[in-house]
Amino acid sequence: MKRIPLMLAVMLGCASSVAYADGSGTLYNDGKAIALPYAYAYRTADRFNKGQQMTSVVFSDKAIDAAALADASDRADALNDMLRGATQVELNIEADGNVQNLNTQMDGYSGSTSGSGWYTLELKQNDDARIEGSFRSNDEEDKASGRFYDFTFALDLPGAADLGAALPAGGGDAGKAYLAYLKAMEKGDVDAIAKHMVKQRADQLLAGRNDPQFKEMFAFIQGMTLKNPKYVKGNSKGDSATLEYSGVDSDGGPVTSIVSMQREGGAWKLAKESNKHGGS
Repeated sequence: MKRIPLMLAVMLGCASSVAYADGSGTLYNDGKAIALPYAYAYRTADRFNKGQQMTSVVFSDKAIDAAALADASDRADALNDMLRGATQVELNIEADGNVQNLNTQMDGYSGSTSGSGWYTLELKQNDDARIEGSFRSNDEEDKASGRFYDFTFALDLPGAADLGAALPAGGGDAGKAYLAYLKAMEKGDVDAIAKHMVKQRADQLLAGRNDPQFKEMFAFIQGMTLKNPKYVKGNSKGDSATLEYSGVDSDGGPVTSIVSMQREGGAWKLAKESNKHGGS
């Protein structure tokens, strides 16, 4: 069973200025104080308020490499990869200064909290350039039995990512390679799929093929694969390319797919794919 989550990660793998990191805090979980000395903030589209941006402030017990995130096409996705296995808290602040939600991930727990009245947020600055302020739970008793949050932050926000030159219609050679990967997925040809993946992912996929639950999990992944792909836009920079496709899932629901391709041995290979369902 332990190999199944790894296989899911392999198959789904499938989501410039640098932020000045000055933020930290403490998460109290049932009496245990967990120091989160690292912080990073970035702007992203507010999925609940069309046309607006919100600021995500992330605190972690694992170091955050802001330079590595500078040119990420999807900073949230890249940050999640970077902080895999870490204890982290994500504070999402809307353009008007209200807290949209607070997401917590730690060993044995992952949850989201919204609503008002249980915290105090003080903002000195909240714009496209910088987020500065503090966030603190109100009920001190939560320190001993519950979750209590205490954070301060003063973070410069990174500018737009430099994704490189625009790709030609259809995504060029990188787009052709991605469509070939989708065809291999549709056919269920594991060896062909591996040939269209970067080596690290291909090796993991082929190693997982011997797992007794591989067949069941592979069928599940096939069902989640983008159907009726339509190229939207894309960019390339050096040996990396980022492409966006629209399509549908197995139930006919709208899907947006952000695809990261990497050139290995002179050929474009799938490095990662992040699907957002429901047109979000």
